[in-house]
Amino acid sequence: MKLLLATTALALLGSGCATSVNTVSRAEPQASPSYVADQRVITDSSLGRKVAIVSVNEAKVSGDLLKIQVTLENRSSKRQAFTYKFDWVANDGMELSAPSGGWKQIQLEGRETRAVSAIATSPKAVDFRLKLREN
Repeated sequence: MKLLLATTALALLGSGCATSVNTVSRAEPQASPSYVADQRVITDSSLGRKVAIVSVNEAKVSGDLLKIQVTLENRSSKRQAFTYKFDWVANDGMELSAPSGGWKQIQLEGRETRAVSAIATSPKAVDFRLKLREN
């Protein structure tokens, strides 16, 4: 009986602390992403310490729509929840008023890396802004 209780306690302890994510991928990746040089403006230093932007990739889909994928990394060992949204910018530097889907919620487990992406709402979009904020 004591052994059963000890085993159960260890299992519960282990599962309660498991918030980080282990991953595996190809040792020699076959993908050839089109990376975008990015500019970052951090106004929330707390969020900036918790979540890092690892990379920004771009592609064209449906012939002429810009698709952006941003890889985010939780720098903390604790689960982080925040919201994000993409805004699209035309060739003349003006923000496009077409709806971009609004703010979306995301939750990253401890040390997890995950990509978020969006497709421009208009073929006029040539640039983007990704906005992140804590919940």
